[in-house]
Amino acid sequence: MVIFESSMNKDRRKTILITGASRGLGFALTKQFISHQWKVVPLVRKNKDATALKRISESSCFPIISDITSNSVHSSIRESMSVHDGIDVLINNAGAGGSGRLLSETKPDEVLTLIDIHCLGALRVTQAVMPFMMNDGIVINISSRFGSISKISTGELDHVACSYSYRIAKAAQNMLTQCMCREFKDSGIRICSVHPGLLRTDSASVDADKTPEEAAEILLDKINSMEHGRFYSLFEGTIEW
Repeated sequence: MVIFESSMNKDRRKTILITGASRGLGFALTKQFISHQWKVVPLVRKNKDATALKRISESSCFPIISDITSNSVHSSIRESMSVHDGIDVLINNAGAGGSGRLLSETKPDEVLTLIDIHCLGALRVTQAVMPFMMNDGIVINISSRFGSISKISTGELDHVACSYSYRIAKAAQNMLTQCMCREFKDSGIRICSVHPGLLRTDSASVDADKTPEEAAEILLDKINSMEHGRFYSLFEGTIEW
């Protein structure tokens, strides 16, 4: 499946594809990688967001307008890859929050919607990108501490309100990550999950204490040392699945 060799061009600029790049962590990551001379392929849903991102750098930013909840994202990514010579990093960052915090408040349709975004969205994008991954590339799924069954089962997070749908969707995404980890364990491609920290975003938890910009800087700094099959917390180390 992997067709791009890391040794094909020692002078090539590294390329990263980031979903959910119009705001929050995705936007901060886009700016951070551009500032370090990467080619960035941000995936967004709206024309206006693509236009705004392109203004950051005409020579380094190449937006894709698509929706990770649609199968058409496959063709959108394939078409974009015609102007790139491989992907070094994929960050599946796009996400959304939920509202039902009790069993009685949880709507099945909301659960399905969030699974489609967090789990199936990451699946669609990764399937589309894999044929273009460099053979020493890395896939990072932006997860959450609330996706850790270990943390939920011990009651460690009982003091922080979070919807059923978000926790279920992130746990499903973590299983997707682990399935890919097993499949690609001998490929040279690294696959891992990252809890980006308690970020002050539109959907932040009450204990949020870090900015998306801080998280983006840390992720860029740590990306080369991340190991296959691990679940990282950017500011704390690793998390039990």
